[in-house]
Amino acid sequence: MNLVKPLEVFSSQLNTVQAPSRYLGGEYGAVIKIHEADKHYYNVGIAFPDLYEIGMSNLAVKIIYNALNAFDNIRCERVFSPDLDFEALLREKNVPLYTLETGMPLKELDFIGFSIGYELGITQVLAMLDLGGIPLLAKDRRPEDPIVIAGGCGVTNPAPFADFFDAVMIGEAEDALFDTINELALMKEKGESRECMLKHLSEKSFIWTKDKGKIAYRAVQGNFGLVPSKPSWYPLPSIKPVQDHGVVEIMRGCPNGCRFCHAGMYYRPTRVKNRKLIIDEIDHLVFDAGYREVSLNSLSSADFPDIEGLLDELNQRYKGYNVSFQLPSLKVNSLSLPILEKLSTVRKSGLTFAVETPEELWQLSLNKEVYAQHLESIILEAKARGWSSAKFYFMIGLPVGDYFGDANTSGKTEEEVIVDFLLDIQKRTRIQCNVNVGVFIPKPHTAYQWVRQLTPEAAQKKFDYLYQHLPRGKFKLGRHNLDTTVLEGLMSRGDSRVGKLILSAYNKGIRFDAWDEKLKDNKSKWQEVFSECGWNVHDYVYKDWSLDEELPWDGVSLGVSKQFYRREWERSLSAVLTPRCMSNCDHPCGICSEKKQVSVHKAEEIEAVTPDVENRIVPVVPERPESNIPILYRVIFSFKRCNGGEYMAYLSQVELFHKAIIRSGLPFVFTSGFNPLPRIEFASAMSLGISSLEEVARACLFAEISYEIVMQEMNRVLPPDFALTKVFVFPVTTLRKRESLSQGLWGGRYEYAVKEPSFETTFFDFARTFCAEKNISYTQEKGKWYFDFPSSDKVFRTELETRFENKWYQLLYVTKVQTLANPQVKGWTANDERLWRSDSSHFEKDTSLLSETDTDKPVSFFDLYKKIAQVNADLISARAAF
Repeated sequence: MNLVKPLEVFSSQLNTVQAPSRYLGGEYGAVIKIHEADKHYYNVGIAFPDLYEIGMSNLAVKIIYNALNAFDNIRCERVFSPDLDFEALLREKNVPLYTLETGMPLKELDFIGFSIGYELGITQVLAMLDLGGIPLLAKDRRPEDPIVIAGGCGVTNPAPFADFFDAVMIGEAEDALFDTINELALMKEKGESRECMLKHLSEKSFIWTKDKGKIAYRAVQGNFGLVPSKPSWYPLPSIKPVQDHGVVEIMRGCPNGCRFCHAGMYYRPTRVKNRKLIIDEIDHLVFDAGYREVSLNSLSSADFPDIEGLLDELNQRYKGYNVSFQLPSLKVNSLSLPILEKLSTVRKSGLTFAVETPEELWQLSLNKEVYAQHLESIILEAKARGWSSAKFYFMIGLPVGDYFGDANTSGKTEEEVIVDFLLDIQKRTRIQCNVNVGVFIPKPHTAYQWVRQLTPEAAQKKFDYLYQHLPRGKFKLGRHNLDTTVLEGLMSRGDSRVGKLILSAYNKGIRFDAWDEKLKDNKSKWQEVFSECGWNVHDYVYKDWSLDEELPWDGVSLGVSKQFYRREWERSLSAVLTPRCMSNCDHPCGICSEKKQVSVHKAEEIEAVTPDVENRIVPVVPERPESNIPILYRVIFSFKRCNGGEYMAYLSQVELFHKAIIRSGLPFVFTSGFNPLPRIEFASAMSLGISSLEEVARACLFAEISYEIVMQEMNRVLPPDFALTKVFVFPVTTLRKRESLSQGLWGGRYEYAVKEPSFETTFFDFARTFCAEKNISYTQEKGKWYFDFPSSDKVFRTELETRFENKWYQLLYVTKVQTLANPQVKGWTANDERLWRSDSSHFEKDTSLLSETDTDKPVSFFDLYKKIAQVNADLISARAAF
């Protein structure tokens, strides 16, 4: 197999793309299974059709990745959609899209599984297949091509996407998918053909194919919450993902049964996770991954049994570790101020209310109650405790009120009811209201799968009314992009004809429809697609659906009967509530089955389980207010970043060190205040794309730790392209103010080498003139130049680019060799009054240590801090004697 090595293939051209570390791998916790001649794996790509920072926030990707890599005979690697600039670079270099771990071209994999959470990523699926060298249409694939499947919430109506996938998995991956892929791996070992493997795959009850001829039933993990979940904390992203927090799924499914909610049906039945298992996962997220924020995920987290007790236990367990918790999905009526206060023990969480519609009768139709009085009391109490704003979510186009040509009891439309509700709640609470209004997109496999979708024209009139009647200042209004609604409707309930539209759209260059800024460029191209297709797309999307017609997704069952959906639609029309999902319910939907061992977990069943995990003993961290501790221990360390680390953005690097500090378990000092962070400072911001052999940073410890232990433990928890190279630990006293590392920065020593020998003389003439004008010192050795630049080499590189009309990376190799300190920086001499605290006036000030230096030339930070360490040592001795 010809592996792609991006640092070698693209080299300095990585500087031409945005966020190049998306494409390099090398993350902490990544599983690397080396390619060896005598070891053969079944090679799987877990693919996500969006950018790296979106995909690395996806829990399913990490679960599947870690579960499959637990098999000795399976190698599972990740691949994400490239952005447009990197897509262009791949095509320019004729390099296939590859996996992140070892650079396997997609066309040489055995199996590719796309995780599709939303339908608008479909053109990125085609882009990834195309860039990977795989035929776009399943019918065109050859015996040597990988099997390509899809799964996730976004493909429960497979009809629009059927042309592109060999098969579609319906339901939960645990453990049905994992066992199936292992079976395919064993078939490969026996030399079975691709055709035989596809036949084996299609025989699975949870697999849908175009020509299967019978219904595919959703796979359900019946013992979810009763057995340990698959690991989901690694790998850690190399750039900040859209949701940068640890995630533990505390409950799967939702007990509430909102009639518009597709996810509520997809994840039935409600299964609560054993508390011991939850704590075990959080321990991994905090102590092994280094997360300070953990999301307790479910579709309705406040409905977790004794959620307040769980939060109390978590806050007590992780007290002193600066860990905060979030409940991302809260039903308004389940929310209480005590829950909010427990969530805000470390960091204050936001106030978010998914109201959908404020009219009480219409809420009954949705099977969702939101009590306005309860909402008001929560906001008033929260505001009294420091919350200043709240976020509200509404939907328009729901099958209530004026959808049927009727208004509410007071004769008002849904937009008028929303405005009245918001004006009233804001008047009563004086809270700043951030309002988001979406257009309801009817989804398959719900009670509202037959609902007519609201047209963009009708939606625009409703939005106009909201904008006109909600005063700015008190309200900040966000809304659904209307251009996406036709596409969402088409992909959600489209039939097999839609596949040709998707292919045409891809061939016209359409990408990233889920991104508003990119959809703006795609709009005219989609209009071309619709005008050329030979049937009226808009009429289809906005048509009236009959309860008796055959539906494009009838070949799929989520386990809930079609009769149940019909019954729920009728109850919606009558505004009648359906009771919660519970064990031994009197309104069975069809999902629970003794034969399949699928049911709502009973409380005694959850409590009785004794999972095969032992919760670790978490040391109690004493309260250590920094201001009350006379002696701390400063850590000055240098580190290198190369072999891909140089392409990590500065802020991502800061977060990388924050997490590594937590993983190290060393007693580092944190900041105080709203959002505690490790107290770490870097001497300089690093230039993207320039390798560095020595960057300098500092931190503080509460206790004395040897430099060997600090280096060993930090290097243990850093990714392979970062490593500490030198560490200096010394005590510091509160008797003198602490120096800012950046204040002591002089600049850096840089190594330059030309890429083309013909440029050598020209470059030397330019560099010599520049250095003479700027009084820069330099040396030359074996065809390389070494410059000592004050601050950084940015000015030099900028002038070089202007002079030669080329980017620096097209002409030169650049490496930062050393970070240099200023030996005479103002404010760092011992006789400077600003360094002395008022309570140290009784000590004799020794002014000799820092003011007497041998040279004005820049020095190593370590040489400088040895002098500062001596000052602190003398003060500590003097204080002890005093």
